[in-house]
Amino acid sequence: MKKSISLLMFLFALMFSNLNANEMFQTVEPKDATLVKTDSSKEFCNVCGMHLTKYYKTNHVTEFKNGHKEQYCSIHCQAEIYRDYKNKIKTIQVVDTNSLKLIDATKAFYVVGSSKEGTMSPISKYAFLSKDEAIKFQKEFGGTIHNFEETMNIALKDLPNDNKILDEKRVPMAKKGKKIFESMCDISKMKDFNSIGEAKQYLIDNNVCKNLDSQMLQAVSIYLYNPSAASEKSKMLNVPQDAKCPVCGMFVSKYPKWAAQIKTKDGHNHYFDGVKDMMKFYFEPSKYGHNHTKDELNDITVTDYYSLESINGKDAYFVIGSNVYGPMGEELIPFKNESQAKKFMEDHFGKKVLKFEELKKEMLF
Repeated sequence: MKKSISLLMFLFALMFSNLNANEMFQTVEPKDATLVKTDSSKEFCNVCGMHLTKYYKTNHVTEFKNGHKEQYCSIHCQAEIYRDYKNKIKTIQVVDTNSLKLIDATKAFYVVGSSKEGTMSPISKYAFLSKDEAIKFQKEFGGTIHNFEETMNIALKDLPNDNKILDEKRVPMAKKGKKIFESMCDISKMKDFNSIGEAKQYLIDNNVCKNLDSQMLQAVSIYLYNPSAASEKSKMLNVPQDAKCPVCGMFVSKYPKWAAQIKTKDGHNHYFDGVKDMMKFYFEPSKYGHNHTKDELNDITVTDYYSLESINGKDAYFVIGSNVYGPMGEELIPFKNESQAKKFMEDHFGKKVLKFEELKKEMLF
C-alpha cells in the first residue's frame, strides 16, 4: 500500500499537479538550497529539466575531472550520467536530508524505499551524513539502509523501468509542447538533444520562444528531446510487423524513425529501414529481385526526422553526409521543411541539402 501511495505521489509531482510545492517532502526554500552551477541551467536538472529546489533533498552534484560541475535532481538522473561517464567523474556529492548541506556521496548512508515520495522513481532514496540519522529516518518511514555503491546499483537497475514510466507520463506534456513550439517558437531552430535539460538550456540561451512560463518551457523541452512522444500514430508510416527491407533484409518496423516506403502502380508496397536503402532500390530494383521501371515507382513516402510524420518523398529535403547515423550507418536524413534541413546540416556537419530529383546513385555511399 505504501509503495502505491509513493508511486501515485511521484506521478502527480511529475505531471506538474497543483499541489503546493511546500507540501512535497523534497522541496526547500530557495535560501536553504545550495546550487553550484552558474550558467542559465543553474536552477534545473540538466538531465530531466526538473527544478532543483523543488526536489532539493534528493539533489546530487557531480564534479568532472575537467573541473565542470553539474547538479541533478535525483540519483536517478545521476545514474544516467554515472552509467555513461563514470570514468570522467571526479567526485559526487549528495544533499544530506537533515542539514540540507552537500556531503560526500560515497560516505553517505542512503535510506531506500521509505514511505516518502521518490524523485524520478517510485522508489525513494534519501541520504544522511550519519548512520544514526539514517536509522532514525528508517524507523519512522521504513526502507532499507545502503551505502552509495549499493544505492547507485539499485538506481542503475531500475533505470529501464523508471524511464518507461516517465516516457509514458511525458506523452501529454510532449503533445502540449509540440503545439506551443509550433505556435510560439522559432521552428527553424529545432534540433535534437541528448536530454530534456539540454533542450531547456538551448531554448533559454537562444531565445527560441517568446513568453513561456515554466511549465510551458518544460513541455517544449520534453517535446524537443523526444518528438516521437508527441507524434500521432495516424501520421506515422504504418509498417507491417513482418515487412523486411528488400535491400538489407532487416525488419523495418523496428526502426519507425527511419521508415520509408515505395508503392508501385499495381498497389504493391516495399518498405525500407532508411532513405539510403530506399534509393538503392529506386535506382536498381532488379538488383534486389524486382523488375519495376521508374514509372512504376510513383508513390514514395519517407519519415520527417523531427516530427516523425510520413511525408511525400518527392517533396522532401534530404541532408547528406551528416554525423547522424541510421540503422545502416550513414543516411540521407529527410525533412519536410527546408529551413529545418539547413539548420540540421549546420548542427551535424552535413555536406548538402538536396531535393529528391537531385539524389544520385553515386551518393549512396
